[in-house]
Amino acid sequence: MEKRIFIAFFVLLISWGTWAQSNEGIPFKQIGKVKARSSSEIVSNNWAIGGETLDRDYSDYNQWKQYLGPLGAKKIRLQAGWAKCEPEKGVYNFQWLDEIIDDALAQGVEPWLQTSYGNPIYEGGGALYLSGGFPTSEEALAAWDKWVEQMAKRYKGRVKIWEIWNESDLNVKNTPEAYAKLFVRTAEIIRSNIPGATIYALSLANPWGSGYVNSFLSYLKNNNKLHLIDEITVHGYTYRPEDVYSAYFTLDSLIHKYSDQIKLNQGELGCPSKNQQQYALNNYEWTETSQTKWMLRKLLGDLGHDIHSLYFTIIDLNYIKRYRSEKGNIIELEQPIYTVNTKGLIKANADNSVGYLKPSYYAYQNITSIFGHSLERIPNYAYLTNSKQSLSVYAYMLKDFDYQVITIWENGSTPNNSVEKTMVDFEFPAGNFNSPVYIDMRTGNVYEIPAQNYKKTGSHYGFKGIPVYDSPILIAEKSLINLSEK
Repeated sequence: MEKRIFIAFFVLLISWGTWAQSNEGIPFKQIGKVKARSSSEIVSNNWAIGGETLDRDYSDYNQWKQYLGPLGAKKIRLQAGWAKCEPEKGVYNFQWLDEIIDDALAQGVEPWLQTSYGNPIYEGGGALYLSGGFPTSEEALAAWDKWVEQMAKRYKGRVKIWEIWNESDLNVKNTPEAYAKLFVRTAEIIRSNIPGATIYALSLANPWGSGYVNSFLSYLKNNNKLHLIDEITVHGYTYRPEDVYSAYFTLDSLIHKYSDQIKLNQGELGCPSKNQQQYALNNYEWTETSQTKWMLRKLLGDLGHDIHSLYFTIIDLNYIKRYRSEKGNIIELEQPIYTVNTKGLIKANADNSVGYLKPSYYAYQNITSIFGHSLERIPNYAYLTNSKQSLSVYAYMLKDFDYQVITIWENGSTPNNSVEKTMVDFEFPAGNFNSPVYIDMRTGNVYEIPAQNYKKTGSHYGFKGIPVYDSPILIAEKSLINLSEK
């Protein structure tokens, strides 16, 4: 009898060990997973996805388009590519762009179209790569104007969001005044053809560069052109995703000195999934796990600050450097240089085909499934905790019903590769849950919070032993979650 009890107990220990390991240290019963929703099923949300560099063939839309709609993003950022649209002077090819825009719209995703870069077929036509120069000659600027007009007429009714140039502040020759002049002429052409167009300005690489923004806005104010801007988009790559917000706050205050009608939003940020020597956030031992954590923290951090947010990018980019700049001249390289930017949610093969969907792809789906138009942020949400770590905590409620979703993560450092968690207690004086569940946003696993782990006294909720780590988890009302079986 004692032997059988011992064997049964031993089997129970093995089962517990396997279960605990599969749940990554979460001592709750898993009841399902977050069920993805496609873009066409979602009315609106905070999320855009990057589909950049198609104009230079660093990616192939046809290879990954079937994964766009299922991701759940409501906008996709595209670069129109003057040089690809006009390969010969006065000869236009919009077919490649037509196919992308029409397919995105059919999948319930709104195109966000950027006018860039230059076109070397014109003398003084500017460069066709990041940090390149603007078109400057009279001939090139007239050709630019014509290209923009052709696009505005062609895509009226299909494209409402237009962004003018990308990260002009990376090139010292692209002064704020030079950018302002290019912005005004471009925006006026778009608005004359599409009066209701939404126009994004700056696409700023360095959000700490408030002087550039101030000079740009000052020029527009002095020339009575501030009305041309709807939003200013900013980037700002930081290893710890929360480090960029101080710069955002400073810029937002600056913008409101000029206009209370112009919004500030995040227009491009992403994280590598492996250590890479080039591009933003390089020379760090990133993994697909830490990439996923970074992405979740950045997008949910933006949501917590009421900032619209874009993840760069949907798929890894196979960069091909064909030109270099020398004393202002664009020189073609004898041998192209090939490099890979691994910030994609999808692993790309060398031929731009899809390798596989990374964990970050599924985590992005978890965000879009839960955080749609029906949830609104609760400002200054009160909480108490015994955590010894710095935390990000934001709360949301279902409009008209007040049930809540709370996002929590440790924010003190750059995301790491560990999934180890700390058990933390919380008190929410103004909570509202009928059946609270725990969700690990990285995996999408949904767990029952046992009755012994929380106590309700009126609107006061106390939760004990909540597993927390450097990746967002949720305490959420179960009825607000699209739940699927495990």
